[in-house]
Amino acid sequence: MKSCGVVAEYNPFHNGHRFQLQQAREQSGADVMVVSMSGNFTQRGEPAIYDKWLRARMALENGADLVLEQSVLGSVQASDFFAKANVRLLHQMNCDAISFGAENGTTSEFSELAEKLVASADQIDQHFQSSRNDGSTYAAQMAEAIEATIGKTAIRMNEPNNQLALSYLKENLLYSKPMQPVVIQRKGAGHNDQSGDTSKQASGTYLRTLLLNQEYANLGLWVPDASRLMQEKAVSWDTWWPYLKYQIVLKTPDQLREIYQMEEGIEFRLKKNILEAETFTTFIESVKSKRWSWVRLQRLCVYILLGITREEAVMYFKENQPVRILGFTAKGRAYLKQIKNDETTFVTNMNKFTAGKLAIEIRSDAIYTFGHGEEQNFRRSPIIIP
Repeated sequence: MKSCGVVAEYNPFHNGHRFQLQQAREQSGADVMVVSMSGNFTQRGEPAIYDKWLRARMALENGADLVLEQSVLGSVQASDFFAKANVRLLHQMNCDAISFGAENGTTSEFSELAEKLVASADQIDQHFQSSRNDGSTYAAQMAEAIEATIGKTAIRMNEPNNQLALSYLKENLLYSKPMQPVVIQRKGAGHNDQSGDTSKQASGTYLRTLLLNQEYANLGLWVPDASRLMQEKAVSWDTWWPYLKYQIVLKTPDQLREIYQMEEGIEFRLKKNILEAETFTTFIESVKSKRWSWVRLQRLCVYILLGITREEAVMYFKENQPVRILGFTAKGRAYLKQIKNDETTFVTNMNKFTAGKLAIEIRSDAIYTFGHGEEQNFRRSPIIIP
């Protein structure tokens, strides 16, 4: 069986995701669509608006055959580390192809550019480091560093999905047998578009705003089986704000310094501002700076909330992790039997794991249920779609 892998968050799942799965299957010629999906916390350092079980089920009902959970340390990362973790998981699953969305550019243009970026990595990094602190975003600084090193490209380097796509391809090239890349052009709204234009697909950002405000009038235009989302509890960082505040107040600066990505003395700024902040939003506003962007701080807050240490992060990237299966179709089940080997541990029952490599995942699931209100959510068995 030929397989195609997709990296996703489905936060929430919408028609654009369904289109991507359909096109990826068609263009790659895959029998099986494998999804590496972020669990209950996402790349930008936010709790997922719905739990991973709902998001996985919607994917399986709309084109996915096998949904795997990407771990917290693989999900809550900047683009290069995010790509490293997800490409590693798809290679563990023996995927023949990898598909991703992009704002512009063909598969061949992305492949050629990725090869140039790998060959010029040291020069690009030197230029990037020398231009930091100029007040522009990470994406803008990286785009400028690339253009200064290899010249202008056909692919728009300041687009978030394009940058992420190139991160996937650069990481993929490090393997002896790279997956075949398949680029799907994004349609409709941009990544962070807040437009409510009912004539085109809506962005995840806009849909999250609607769902958190319980504005469901046009939801069915953009989301398959929209009524299911209306019945579920949508959550945001505000839900976990009291727990985060407790952690920062409780820990000493020395204890905070043990947390992954706690750098440059930011622990003192966190301690200074935490007591005066009334909400998560006002807290981040009071701490952010040119060096510490909103997203970077959100990721750090996830690490604090979940108690993720530097030592745990080092161990995570040293070796392959167990693969947790969230759900599968009949094709997905057959594919699992096809690739089963002694090198990969597949997890279908968390009751068998209490510590070790899954310690972070266990406490992450437990803490997510504090705000989501579903007891024993993290002990569920995989979803099976006939």
